[in-house]
Amino acid sequence: MESQPQAGEERRLISGTQLRRLIVTEIYKNLGDAEITKIEFEGPEIAIYVKNPRWILEGEEKVKELAKQLRKRIVVRSDPKARATKEFTLRYIIENAPEDVAIDPSDIQFDEVLGEVRVLTDKPGKLIGKGKAFRNQVLAQTGWRLEVQRKPPLLSKTLYSINELYLMASAERRKALRDIGERIYRDMIVGPRHIRVIGLGGFGEVGRSCILVDTAESKILLDVGFSQSGFGPDSYPRFDAPELRIDELDAVVISHAHMDHVGLAPLLYKYGYRGPIYMTPPTRDIATLLLKDFIDVFVKEGKEPPFTLKDLTTMLNHTITVNYDVVTDLSPDAKLTFSDAGHVLGSALVHIHIGQGLFNILYTGDIKYYSIKENKALRLQPPANTEYHRVEALILESTYGGTDTPSREEAEQRLFQLINTVYQRGGKVLIPVMAVGRAQDMMVLLGKAMAEKKIPEMPIYIDGLIYEVTAIYTAYPELLSKEIRDEMLNQGSNPFITPQMVFVNDQSKRDEAIYAQGPAIIISTSGMMVGGPILEYFKRLAEDARNALVFVSYQASGTLGRRIADGEKEVQLEDEGKLRTFKVNLEVQRIEGFSGHANRSELLAFLRRLTPKPRIVVLNHGETAQLASLASTIKARWDKLGFETPPEVIVPENLEAVRLYPRSSKLHTALLYS
Repeated sequence: MESQPQAGEERRLISGTQLRRLIVTEIYKNLGDAEITKIEFEGPEIAIYVKNPRWILEGEEKVKELAKQLRKRIVVRSDPKARATKEFTLRYIIENAPEDVAIDPSDIQFDEVLGEVRVLTDKPGKLIGKGKAFRNQVLAQTGWRLEVQRKPPLLSKTLYSINELYLMASAERRKALRDIGERIYRDMIVGPRHIRVIGLGGFGEVGRSCILVDTAESKILLDVGFSQSGFGPDSYPRFDAPELRIDELDAVVISHAHMDHVGLAPLLYKYGYRGPIYMTPPTRDIATLLLKDFIDVFVKEGKEPPFTLKDLTTMLNHTITVNYDVVTDLSPDAKLTFSDAGHVLGSALVHIHIGQGLFNILYTGDIKYYSIKENKALRLQPPANTEYHRVEALILESTYGGTDTPSREEAEQRLFQLINTVYQRGGKVLIPVMAVGRAQDMMVLLGKAMAEKKIPEMPIYIDGLIYEVTAIYTAYPELLSKEIRDEMLNQGSNPFITPQMVFVNDQSKRDEAIYAQGPAIIISTSGMMVGGPILEYFKRLAEDARNALVFVSYQASGTLGRRIADGEKEVQLEDEGKLRTFKVNLEVQRIEGFSGHANRSELLAFLRRLTPKPRIVVLNHGETAQLASLASTIKARWDKLGFETPPEVIVPENLEAVRLYPRSSKLHTALLYS
């Protein structure tokens, strides 16, 4: 922890030992009546154990005030000796829960290490009770903290397996959290003398996103992605960068659960990293599913995966989930705050606060921005957040930095028109999608379009990982757009499930989708046609001109999807062990406007609404032409975007280090003493 700088004096540093001692002293000073049995530094949280569970409720306001004073996350738990037996607690919950809340005993799990009893229910709000009444009642009577999770209407094996893992490995997780806590509250050696960002992937390209933030005191990795445009060394981030040493990393932060941002995170644990990895709860859940599937694909093809299930498990045991708008310590000189990025479920803009008000970086990851007031289309996610306390440097994605795609309304009309045309000629519409985001978008959109008679009723086959990802979506309705959230929570309906939807779970259903007479819509992974069931559908449907293939999301350079979208009429694919040439006779359409990425106008609107304005804008996650176009536009129109002075716009390449602080002696002085 650093003291506030005064003009003409050096920034004073306090040792980690002194800081821990100071925190413990303040806890006993302010919470002296709590009958504290022990205090543990568990990751970014300070865990206080007390003898009397009722005090946790009585002293809640005191704890909040202390947390605010210390600027730390504090959790209070009852001492293990003060907790009731698991048998008594289970019986108490079932017998005293509100009458209209059904609880299956198999949906109640105990975490003895954290002192939590976790309950799955389809009515979490009612179980917790008004003013957390039932939650407080359980704590007072049993000493166990009631943690309620929404039971998704679609069964999710992923959510179940994560809960099981955490229960089985809770002691291991506690040790990991304590080790992480020791590192967070370690002695500060030099403080943030400089701040640099080094692009290890995703600069001058789309894919393998990875950024190293170096403050001299700390090293933080933002995203660890895999490029889906090919395999081999160029698919990996530049782990060979001289600035990157895994044993020096303080933290890894994941913006969202797409493979080009999280795909190689377990690899760090394979090579010895044992620090924390931060992400939102939905990102953890979806990433677990995608990474397991990533391993399975390699194994099925007889190849060695980059990492194993053991490495993924180790990663999960070091995963710390952080909700939006919660400030979390990453290291002695850096704090993290997530806010909604609007891209997919759980996607986050990453705000890194360095020093005591010294410098602030906002990394967008992937964002989607739109005006809620002007929006007339169906949206799955709310728009990206634009309001922050301070932002000195912005790292901005530029996927469509030079492209103004059609409006969402126009895109919907084009898609409906295409489906109607293909329906009339008796064909099938094949829609390749990523399992996360675009798949759920298409499911909800087409289900509503059929209900509103905008397109004819026909089977909608859903294949790949889409079912499981959708199940995770249904567990977090509070993070979806207001329209979808209200439909699920207030109207009791599920827009992800309609009578026309057929979830493909075996080969017979896949054959039905391909060979059954009559029109149909097939939504399948992978979105760029680099693998997954989409290839089987394509092989069987490509040579029939009645069918159509429609791309509704970004196609990276070098992928099969990009080649077909660009007009290739013949493609070679393996079929039954042999290489075969397939003629692309089906209609190919590319409909822009559905992307989860902000287009050029939306990126500029995001910049216009962003407060406060950054002094430095670093562009990444875009092909060369897109980056150049966006950079020149920002430089030319800075005043119309609301900047008081021209921002410095930087377009670095991979391995290029950009010094953000001090940028110049003048800027250094302004930042240090502002």
